[in-house]
Amino acid sequence: MSTRSLICKQIDKDKYKAIYCHSDGYLTYNGAMLIDYYNDEKKLDELLNLGNISCLCEKVNPDPNRPHSFDYDKRQDDVVVAYGRDRGEKDQDARICTLEQLRNWDWIEYIYIFNENKEWEYANYPFDDFEKVKDGLAKEYKRLGIKRPKDFYGFWTDTALKEEKKKQSQEEM
Repeated sequence: MSTRSLICKQIDKDKYKAIYCHSDGYLTYNGAMLIDYYNDEKKLDELLNLGNISCLCEKVNPDPNRPHSFDYDKRQDDVVVAYGRDRGEKDQDARICTLEQLRNWDWIEYIYIFNENKEWEYANYPFDDFEKVKDGLAKEYKRLGIKRPKDFYGFWTDTALKEEKKKQSQEEM
């Protein structure tokens, strides 16, 4: 099962350039990845110009000297996987939408917006209230009872969370 999201850039008062992201839309993956790697407008524009994506990663473009495709065995681990570029699908371009149109994608669990103040904000379904991604991550890690690990992007299983709590408590000694 995937956690689907929209990744958007505000381009006018009520206009957003939006792409669909199929996997890992939750705050501790896409949210963290966006604030860590996509605060630069040029890089964000490169991402949005890819159109809809399967998964978000730290790099937009693959190393041209290595294979990269939609196929799992031919992917570069740290590179975005895009439906158009990497699988040849048509009609995958970003869409221009109003906030109301974004909220009406009821099969999406999260919406991320790089707003006109150059800050990432998000809302999860039913998209009533948006808040800053950095604030949401701080709340989530407080709830989990750990500090956000550097370069961690993913879902916390009970086992992984227990191990991280142990590791962090040992580091504090």
